Amino acid sequence: MKLPTLNTALLLIAGSGLLFSQNVLTGNYDNSRTNANLAETQLNPATVTPSTFKRMFSLAVDGQIYAQPLYLQNVNIPSQGTHNVVFVATMHNSVYAFDADAPATPLWTVNLGPSVPTANYGSAAAPYNDITTENGILGTPVIDPNTGTLYVVAATIWNGSYYYRLHALDVTSGAERFSGPVAIKPQVIGIGDGSVNGTIAFNAAQHLQRPALLLLSGVVYVSFGSHGDSAPYHGWMVGYAAANLQSQVAVFNASPNGSGGSFWQSGRGPAADADGNIYAVSSNGTTDERTAFSDNVLKLDSQTLSVKEWFAPFNFQALNDADEDLGSTGTTLIDGTNLVLTGGKQGIIYLLDKTKLGGVAANDSQIVQSFYAGTFGIFNMALWNRADGPILYLHTVNSTVTAFKMVNGKFSTTPVAQSMTTFGNPFQGMAISANGSNRGSGILWLTSLVRTPAPSHAVLHAYTAENLIEIWNSDMSPADALGTFSKFANPTVANGKVYVPTGAGQLVVYGTTAVGTPKAPAPFITSVVNGASYANGPLAAGEIVTIAGENLGPGTLATATPGPDGTLPSNFDAVQVLFNGIPGPILTTSSNAVSAIVPYEVSGAPAIAVQVVYNGQTSAEVDMPVTQADPGIFSADQSGSGQGAILNCDGSNNSPDNPAPAGAVVTLYATGGGPTQSWVDTAALVSEAIPLASAAQATVGGEPAQVLYAGTAVGKVAGTTQITLRLPADLPSGSQQIVVTIAGEQSPATTTVSIR
Repeated sequence: MKLPTLNTALLLIAGSGLLFSQNVLTGNYDNSRTNANLAETQLNPATVTPSTFKRMFSLAVDGQIYAQPLYLQNVNIPSQGTHNVVFVATMHNSVYAFDADAPATPLWTVNLGPSVPTANYGSAAAPYNDITTENGILGTPVIDPNTGTLYVVAATIWNGSYYYRLHALDVTSGAERFSGPVAIKPQVIGIGDGSVNGTIAFNAAQHLQRPALLLLSGVVYVSFGSHGDSAPYHGWMVGYAAANLQSQVAVFNASPNGSGGSFWQSGRGPAADADGNIYAVSSNGTTDERTAFSDNVLKLDSQTLSVKEWFAPFNFQALNDADEDLGSTGTTLIDGTNLVLTGGKQGIIYLLDKTKLGGVAANDSQIVQSFYAGTFGIFNMALWNRADGPILYLHTVNSTVTAFKMVNGKFSTTPVAQSMTTFGNPFQGMAISANGSNRGSGILWLTSLVRTPAPSHAVLHAYTAENLIEIWNSDMSPADALGTFSKFANPTVANGKVYVPTGAGQLVVYGTTAVGTPKAPAPFITSVVNGASYANGPLAAGEIVTIAGENLGPGTLATATPGPDGTLPSNFDAVQVLFNGIPGPILTTSSNAVSAIVPYEVSGAPAIAVQVVYNGQTSAEVDMPVTQADPGIFSADQSGSGQGAILNCDGSNNSPDNPAPAGAVVTLYATGGGPTQSWVDTAALVSEAIPLASAAQATVGGEPAQVLYAGTAVGKVAGTTQITLRLPADLPSGSQQIVVTIAGEQSPATTTVSIR
């Protein structure tokens, strides 16, 4: 594929409005990292009400979304016209470009390589579980609108070796640009943790690319922290020339002669000011204020990444000893002033003068202001920088959402507003939308986790920004339900819509509708995926599939049950799913997702046309390729990844609390196994064990496992494949990946079995 030249790329992005702030080109909305879109004219407390604000549609992707979606107006996609585009990056290492205004298949999508199973991190004694089950694109990408390029970092594993690669993707096609990708391999002189002969080389297996990327003066900056403080690790920041990714222009290590000092900032990107200074906050580790700068606010020179100034609270060593990172939030710059904000796990807000950070504070004497903003844990905040004084929004553990107003250069230490609701978990995403400084125009958007541990049900809340009165939330109507929570993932508000990441393979889009205007009755399909793994791909006869889209059925989730003849209905809740015109048995229905079984009668077809019929209205066809098998393993929590739906040999559920011994026999459940050796009625519950037509193989923890049986599951629907296998005898304890291969097709490497 020929890549566009620079001039061509500029022409492909139409409209002078491109450079205006309605675009969201970087994490936290801007390089000041305010989490605020102050150019939003359509959404305000008058238009966001239970009768006028709705879930509009969802966009299906192939993995969890931790990165903030980015938004670019008026992008001319070759052969597809001009679109407002929302860009979504997943933990499965895929980047999607979707039309931002209507449900549709992607304008383009690319995958950047195999993701890293997070079970590979940590150890049996200290397993890593902050993120499950894969690490791919975690940090938010950044877009250069002048060249039409999206920069993104993907974690990959190839032949047992770990890599982080920086990619430069054309926003019109996803094609690689500017000599990308480049493997990130910095090194510095030092004798700290992991050094060899006086040099510390970056170890991709030991680090996590959590903060959003920063684009500043033609350089892309990438920052790294650790996997739950699993040593050895350091805080790294690396700069690459945006026009030639093979050119590394600067590198900084926060502890070259010590350890730690990671940059994670709960996903917040390093901030940058107009003078070319970069601001970041390091976390626990070694601190000597000469070469080691852990638990510090750092002001770095953007050309060299050398330390120009720094701030450390007087109790930095106590913070380190108690794991109370100063670096849990990152920095926010207050534009028009010399002030910079940060907050850490202690729950203290620090307001500093960025022109004289002052080094280690003597009893915090040189700071502008510090105060306890709540209980333990500041992980996110938003700033509405208004003409009559900025307002700061944040939340801590077991507290309300609070707002602090700045008066005469300092914040009121008593909240000027707080929500009625108390939230236990502090890992919310948040954003402010407003029409400049206009009073009454502001809304605080907040995503909350209903219960721990994650994954769990999430709720999107809308509060008036001036008094924190809740005016809407996504649980007010079943049709507006958000789905699964994604930690620290900020919603993106742009051009009258709110784009919310989830942990269940979908971006959910909300917006306003005219009062009394019904949603369009015609069903619309956005994706057809494996019903166990939620992976995109070809379909196999007999496979359970999940069809995502809009207006696919009634607003409330309903589950079909077998009729008196023991078969599942092919018409349920006024919904039918057609596969090459053949109705498939239906399992569940809802307005935005339907699950059904691909009839065995389509075997041998060159392709499968999928349609949904609801209340007499038929969707357009979605043509899917066909394969002999498309295996996907069911997970215990039905998320498509993590602990598998697996039975130990005694019939109990396999889990981290109830692991199986190495060498034992376990039974797992999958779908997409393909045809069986004798005919099975797709709609019927299975009454006898019938082996698959194709042999099955399996690996556990990368080791071959003996498959004792692979075929129908007695008592379950025909699309369910039961696989009984003997675990390898030498498996280490902990969560081990299971991969099944049928007819040469592998299941995604996202499901695990627990071994003791």
